[in-house]
Amino acid sequence: MNQEQKFIEKLSLIKEKALSQNSRISQKGVKQFFEEEILSEEQMLLIYDYLLSQRITVTGYMKSGEILSQKEESRVCNNSSEEEEYLKEYREDLAAFRAEKPGERQELLTLAAAGDVDSKARLTELYLPIVLEIALQMRCPEVFLGDLVQEGNVSLMMALDFLKGEGVLEQQEAAVDIRLRKEIRQGIQVLIEEQTEQKRCDKRMEQQVNDLDAALHRLADEKGRAVTMDELAEYMEMSEDAILDIMKLAGEDLYDKYKDSER
Repeated sequence: MNQEQKFIEKLSLIKEKALSQNSRISQKGVKQFFEEEILSEEQMLLIYDYLLSQRITVTGYMKSGEILSQKEESRVCNNSSEEEEYLKEYREDLAAFRAEKPGERQELLTLAAAGDVDSKARLTELYLPIVLEIALQMRCPEVFLGDLVQEGNVSLMMALDFLKGEGVLEQQEAAVDIRLRKEIRQGIQVLIEEQTEQKRCDKRMEQQVNDLDAALHRLADEKGRAVTMDELAEYMEMSEDAILDIMKLAGEDLYDKYKDSER
């Protein structure tokens, strides 16, 4: 039997094993089953996705790039419409600022470096369109465009503070411009990473709550009685403390449902 045939057979066997466990298997169980194959992480993810396609739950795994539900598609479309409306209004606001004069920026940089507040305010005006330009370049579905622009503006104002006492008088306008753009981009990137990670954690927690809720129903139906915490922990392959944490974060409904099952 060649490697490909062996692998296909093992896929069939792990499917049967999961089906015998109420269509459920842990990531650890899958890895142990295929440990002799020495598979890459990407190959393991493909196996998880295959099991999900067979209506088998892989504990703790949530497929990335899922097909959006109609509700999620609607939310994305609405966000897109809101962003376009925001962009239109913001550009109208920027158009109200007076145009930059030749040589004005270098003069403003010099004055701002000397501590002139008005010059710093005018520099901020001149750089607002650049912040918008950078935000549009870094635009992503995870973060509202207005939030990117706001973070970019904050990063700009903080970056302008470095002008005072850092030898700007001896620097060319282009060098300072590069520095400011870099600070703006870094500020926006940090926001994107923070919000993307937060949404990933929220999505994972939502999945854990759904899994826990389903487990409560299934165990109660199977046993015909109240479910104990140790039974729930064993079934979920999690510690009791971890389960309690999920219940607390989910709110009173799930916790009350568990308490009801105990009675």
